[in-house]
Amino acid sequence: LDVSNGKTADHTNVWQCNPNGADAQKWIIQDAGNGYYNIISKLSKTYLTVAGGKTANCTNIEICSSNGANSQKFKFNKIEQNTGNSSNNTSEIKAEKTIEDGTYEIQTGIDSNKVIEVINASKTSGGNVQIFTRNTNADCQKVNIKYLGDGYYTITFVHSKMLLDVSNGKTADHTNVWQCNPNGADAQKWIIQDAGNGYYNIISKLSKTYLTVAGGKTANCTNIEICSSNGANSQKFKFNKIGQNIENNNNTNTINNTEIEDGLYEIETGVDSNKALDVINASKISGGNVQIFTKNRASCQKVIVKHESDGCYTLRFLHSEMLLDVSNGKTADHTNVWQCNPNGADAQKWIIQDAGNGYYNIISKLSKTYLTVAGGKTANCTNIEICSSNGTNSQKFKFNKLNEAYGIRTIADGLYEIQTGVDTNKVLDVINAEKTSGGNVQIFLRNNANCQKVKVQYLGEGCYSLMFLHSKLLLDVSNGKTADHTNVWQCNPNGADAQKWIIQDAGNGYYNIISKLSKTYLTVAGGKTTNCTNIEICSLNGTNSQKFKFNSTKPNYKINIDTSKYPGYKEKIESLMQKYPNWNFELLYTGLIFDEAIRGECAIHSRNLVPTNYGGEWVCSVCGTKLYDSGWYCASEKAVAYYMDPRNFLDDNNVFQFLDLNEYSSDSVSLEGIQSKVGGTFLQNYSNDINNACKNTNVNPYYIIARLIQEQGSKGTTIGTGMDGGDGKTYYNPFNIGASGNGYDAIYSNALATAKSYGWDSMQKAIEGGIVFCKKNWLENYQNTLYQNKFDIDTTNGSSLYTHQYMQNLMAAYSEARTLRSMYANTGKANSLFTFVIPVYENMSSSNYAMPSNNTETSPMNFKVVANGGLNLRSEANSDSSVVKLVQNGEIVLSIQRGINSDWQKVMLNDGTIGYMSGTYLQQVADVTNCNYAAYVKTADGSGCYIRVGPSTKTDRITVLADGTWLTVINEGTYNNIDGYSWVRVLISDGRQAFMPSKYLSR
Repeated sequence: LDVSNGKTADHTNVWQCNPNGADAQKWIIQDAGNGYYNIISKLSKTYLTVAGGKTANCTNIEICSSNGANSQKFKFNKIEQNTGNSSNNTSEIKAEKTIEDGTYEIQTGIDSNKVIEVINASKTSGGNVQIFTRNTNADCQKVNIKYLGDGYYTITFVHSKMLLDVSNGKTADHTNVWQCNPNGADAQKWIIQDAGNGYYNIISKLSKTYLTVAGGKTANCTNIEICSSNGANSQKFKFNKIGQNIENNNNTNTINNTEIEDGLYEIETGVDSNKALDVINASKISGGNVQIFTKNRASCQKVIVKHESDGCYTLRFLHSEMLLDVSNGKTADHTNVWQCNPNGADAQKWIIQDAGNGYYNIISKLSKTYLTVAGGKTANCTNIEICSSNGTNSQKFKFNKLNEAYGIRTIADGLYEIQTGVDTNKVLDVINAEKTSGGNVQIFLRNNANCQKVKVQYLGEGCYSLMFLHSKLLLDVSNGKTADHTNVWQCNPNGADAQKWIIQDAGNGYYNIISKLSKTYLTVAGGKTTNCTNIEICSLNGTNSQKFKFNSTKPNYKINIDTSKYPGYKEKIESLMQKYPNWNFELLYTGLIFDEAIRGECAIHSRNLVPTNYGGEWVCSVCGTKLYDSGWYCASEKAVAYYMDPRNFLDDNNVFQFLDLNEYSSDSVSLEGIQSKVGGTFLQNYSNDINNACKNTNVNPYYIIARLIQEQGSKGTTIGTGMDGGDGKTYYNPFNIGASGNGYDAIYSNALATAKSYGWDSMQKAIEGGIVFCKKNWLENYQNTLYQNKFDIDTTNGSSLYTHQYMQNLMAAYSEARTLRSMYANTGKANSLFTFVIPVYENMSSSNYAMPSNNTETSPMNFKVVANGGLNLRSEANSDSSVVKLVQNGEIVLSIQRGINSDWQKVMLNDGTIGYMSGTYLQQVADVTNCNYAAYVKTADGSGCYIRVGPSTKTDRITVLADGTWLTVINEGTYNNIDGYSWVRVLISDGRQAFMPSKYLSR
């Protein structure tokens, strides 16, 4: 019933109209005496009137000012519905809607302090239902009531999400009642019939028997069953709405929670109808302030209102997906209100109370204080706070429903085939598996091809991107058009709304896929089922042509590569595919001749650097021991070739240097994982900042952590943890952006200047800014892997080859990849849906390019003393230093560094003594080995273990091996009780030998 066109004048016509939430559809029913009522428009306070007081059929109904005549009086004669009663008693059962949907406790008619509950808060199907003393904090005493239509309800327990059910579908008196998984049976459907005085009978649809407290007893744990109607209080129940009448702790008034429809709203202020709630600068950071601002329909002014199980509401900002929250859970007047990540606290729950004339109070569940426009001001950016009730317009708000499709997160990120609603054997497909932008999208018979696999990724603000696996191109509305029947194709990612989609539940496992651009629906053209039927967008039509099912799938386990031209790739990649079914591999054909690429990388002598404990074949023959940066040697071509050859790193751990980093996937990363990895480091207080910034920019946060620790170490340098800016501020540059130069002074100065230029005067700003810097300059610039961060071998980014690299450390991608992989392994996510981009070069040798053999290499080798009378072990690498010990002729020693002062070697004895010997009197012998078995790294805290050049904590670290890394033990029992450990000699996957404590290995 609706006042036509929302007019307010006397004699305005009244008609029926689709529901729209307007006041023209809302009516006040006022007692007019003698069983009659006035029906008064909320819009204009005018009275429903029989025109002219006439009695003829077809006399019109209109609204008029009050006149006291019978023409404005109406009687409500209730229409009763008789469903019949199979219990053969004489009482009439009326199946009709009697109470509103919502969350209730069900109070018994035999004891007002006893309510229905599930025994021991069981969450298993079959958990018994009984009565027990009311406990307002127990969710097993709370039920969600939902009207199904035709007079029937379901009753769902909040704690378990299971339904009140007649056990095994029996109908006999005294049959037990329990909770059960939803199954649609009549045993789970109930009539709620008015029994008078606020009580109701709850009657099974199955048998028309009544829910009953067994024997009418009042003791705790008395069973609930079904019985024929007996009129006793044991069959009467009261439905107490949770959160409906909430005591106000601040004054004697009662706060009444109003039912409003879940949906998307703009929340208009009572102080100015042109102002709405707004998040400052559309911030997506937890703690972003809430204010008022001129309405502009921006997503930071759109709020998703959702009714929660406790009867209160959450108010979620669409742009950030964060909730309206009382800052720090405080309760004092004038406490600030901001947005915050969901945490379930009462500071994020709100009561919505009718304040009259279409306005509402928004009241904090935490303190019963009212959302308030500070000072009642109307200027843009006026703050929002909480205050005690004051009755002014500053505490009144209007919920303007936005009748547009909006998204919430409905399905998990992952790889899917998208099945059509018109034919379960047909799926979305790119015609001819084209990889070009503009390749048409159609339906086709399911065939497990990668052109039928879609990587679904949540972008935030209720939208997803849908990327075809074979092409890495996005589902896109052609040319950004909005008209019905516009074609849909694949297109290069461009960030436009034409590539963003709302995935909305359509029931029975199907979903609508709705364009953010035009709110039109993805549609199988004409609802046809033949292969090659086109996909387009159209207005909602409710048919199966607009319904799709997301079936989880996996990549194919084969990779197409010409093994005669590109040896050494196929076998290793397919082995990883079989071991990790969710991993996807893409080949990046660089078109570069490998040897020419090596020479290009080495053309600038400071471009690739190695630590100064490397020498010989590791070091550039031109630069020698000339120092670069803060103390590094220029790498040799042989060293560069080893690290540039992708085939050297196609194993479980090292392959992560090829991981596509240009996405945030909440199914493979988590805040808990971030917190675990940064614990004990200089980043430990910034896990939320890293997580939020990465989520907002769609960047892999584990990559960011690996990069920061690679650049700063675990404790952080002055550059990363705070530099005095000389202007009264401290500046931060944890990514070492611009931190280059010869010598620390130059590096520090350049790092500080960069931080100042970006305004990074807090760690949070520096982390956010650094992530944006990485995103813009590398991840979105065709350098979206650690390998390509280091080696610029793709001209697609428009830069000259080899010049646009993030780091000079030759081994940085290798090192960061291991840190990255350990984060996934430690959180059980190593088999997540990953994409690895593997570079392929021309004219590569049939065998992998080898690691340099280093004459001052910090690696273990065995030598025999060949000196009559023995050889002195000295404290320094010269004959003038003190003698540590005389080593007998023929004794075997472990050499851990060679080529010192021409021919001296650093050696270690079996008892752990370390010193120096002249290489003139040392003869290399075969490696000392006494075993050969496989083992894997296993530490108590999952942090991994360092491996070293010798069996002592005083020797150089080679690298860290993540937990789960397999290796081969080749010597044990030789070096015991050195620095508190027994040591074993191991062979790692890349061929190097090292030592580690035996306690960190398992078999």
